[in-house]
Amino acid sequence: MAQNSEKFENLLNLALDATGQERERSLQLGVGYEEAGKKWEVIVKYSGDIERLAREDPRIGIFNLINEYAILTVPEDAMGALAAAPEVEYVEKPKRMHFAVREGMQASCIAPVQGARYGLTGKGVIVAVIDSGARVAGVRHAPPDLAPRPASVDQMPRSLGRSVKLRTS
Repeated sequence: MAQNSEKFENLLNLALDATGQERERSLQLGVGYEEAGKKWEVIVKYSGDIERLAREDPRIGIFNLINEYAILTVPEDAMGALAAAPEVEYVEKPKRMHFAVREGMQASCIAPVQGARYGLTGKGVIVAVIDSGARVAGVRHAPPDLAPRPASVDQMPRSLGRSVKLRTS
């Protein structure tokens, strides 16, 4: 068990105090914990030189995100050092995502790809949604395979002297 910290979210403190059996039975407590290596994968908000932690303890893995966020892989016995690090502002564990509404799952085409034909589960995949708040106003900013396309020549962008009516497929 690692030392509880005010820098750690409540769920992480609870998970650190839980036994292996309790983590295994819970849908949330074991998320982010690798039993074989006795390591935690955590999301950290930091300021300063987060790489210092890896230099001092090479067992700590760091994957930098943006805006002073990082995903760290930390041995269970080093969680106290993580809490004590002055660079670390806040630490939370990853969460298991659940679909509350079956219609939403069907509308997003999740069920077909998880079926027997494809067998895709997403296990081991980390997904982050980062919203800058910036509006992409033009087609030129979208990747070519995702950009909306004019339905016909008569519907080309106004910059080419036409009115715009876009189709997305």
